[in-house]
Amino acid sequence: MIDRRSFIHKAVLIAAGSASGFPLTACGDSELVIPCLGPAPAPVPVPGMTYIRASEIGCALDCKLETGRNKYTGGDATDDGPRINAAMAGATADNPITLIIDGSALISGLFLPAGGYWNIVGLGCGTGFFVKTGTNNDGIHNGPPNANVPSDPGPPAPPRGLNVSLSNFTLNGNQGNGHNGNSTSGTQQGSQGSKTTWYFGINLMNLNNITLENVVVVNTPAYHIRLSNVGNVVASGCVMQSHGPSTDGLHVDGPANDITISNCDFTTGDDSIALNCPEGYSGNISRVTVSNCTFNSYSLMRLYTSNGGTRFSVDAVSVSNCSGTLAEAAFLVGFGRGSGPNSVASLTISDCSLTAPDVLGIAENFGTIALSNVTFVPSQAHVSWVKSESNRVCGFLRPSPLYDGIICTGSGLSFENCVIYRSSGINVIPVILENNSTIDNVSFNGFSVQDAGSYFPVPELVYFGSGSIAQLVLGSVTSNNIKVPVSPGGFSNIRSVSGAGVLATGWKFPDNVMANGVPYISASSGLPSVKIGGVVKPYPQL
Repeated sequence: MIDRRSFIHKAVLIAAGSASGFPLTACGDSELVIPCLGPAPAPVPVPGMTYIRASEIGCALDCKLETGRNKYTGGDATDDGPRINAAMAGATADNPITLIIDGSALISGLFLPAGGYWNIVGLGCGTGFFVKTGTNNDGIHNGPPNANVPSDPGPPAPPRGLNVSLSNFTLNGNQGNGHNGNSTSGTQQGSQGSKTTWYFGINLMNLNNITLENVVVVNTPAYHIRLSNVGNVVASGCVMQSHGPSTDGLHVDGPANDITISNCDFTTGDDSIALNCPEGYSGNISRVTVSNCTFNSYSLMRLYTSNGGTRFSVDAVSVSNCSGTLAEAAFLVGFGRGSGPNSVASLTISDCSLTAPDVLGIAENFGTIALSNVTFVPSQAHVSWVKSESNRVCGFLRPSPLYDGIICTGSGLSFENCVIYRSSGINVIPVILENNSTIDNVSFNGFSVQDAGSYFPVPELVYFGSGSIAQLVLGSVTSNNIKVPVSPGGFSNIRSVSGAGVLATGWKFPDNVMANGVPYISASSGLPSVKIGGVVKPYPQL
């Protein structure tokens, strides 16, 4: 398992968790408040499906989901895991089985058929599972108890099974401190060493056709839900709430494809959604869609394709109609050096409102990133900067706060009707380029800075510490709260400026960077001008 966090971040995560109002407690300290999604009806029988009610196979169902104690006596609850595992063991393509969890069960792990063809359906609030102290395993996974050892087995990825559905229940992962929860290994996340194995709430591996609907996962030792070597996944209406390092919400390891996430709520101490190609069996990740979700986490999404070894790719990721507050960045693009060209091939972000130090924290090469109708509220409430980072200014796009000195290249970055909304005089610059990083094309069309009060203007649209932009396109920029287009001397880092909105900004531009046929105000003459065949002429032509 790759440890993607440094010790310095722990205080940040604890502070973020305390601010959110979600209790940061071990299993016995105090009672968690578990979100309730309401009652749910029993499933409508489907021909060919075997249905098993937990209450009818001898399960005691005497566990209080908030504490893991016996809900009648306050003493020890009964471990219903072995009965459920035995009842579900016969699930096959010819005999699919659905467990109806019609109460609250203590479990020492559910280890269900590796090839799939099984479902777990709850009845809503009050139904589900609490992972027994000392289980030292995932709450639920497919395969035998050791199917998750190690967490990152590496290639090759095995063939995939089919058809697993989880819906309408709660899983309390019993986080603890490494001694008094699910993990008694000495560390919160799980066992370390040559076969490092972290303990996840739900861990689904080597499967196609996965459905996760209205599942509440809380208080996990590590990731809430881990998906590794999966395809055709639909997650909707789920709630994930935990704090502490490594508590990713929905964590996807490569290879993976065709994942849809909608109407979910994430309150996590780490990445809400992680698309981590080199982890698990390792491989490419493609076609991921996220919509109508809310976030209060370390980041909304991490995307990375290389950890210094084999290079992979992430392609066709779209995020829309989402909102949230993020401690480090909305999107952490990259983990470190070594990514291939256009490794994060395409990322589209639309109709979102995001409060964070940066929307895009870049530490990896990318293809095209398109933002549309995105409102960015800059905030540094919980950010932890790498010590060597001297430029600690918020930005729509900037170098990742976590890593320093990484050279990145991008093909295209576009802003369509995007807004920076300042609720304070916090320093922010829309685009910050450092470390000799380059972007081929950067375009602004309908871009503005809006202020809640009277603040100093944003110093520039683009800041160059070092780096370059081949083509800067200004389709429409409201410039009244932005002082100048680029930092002093920055025009030497731009090959060409174009766009229908250049003149309307009122900014002055050097003649040598202007594209032919684009009206602008000349920095040399102070007059409206246009270049025709490389020759500067007055504008408009008379």
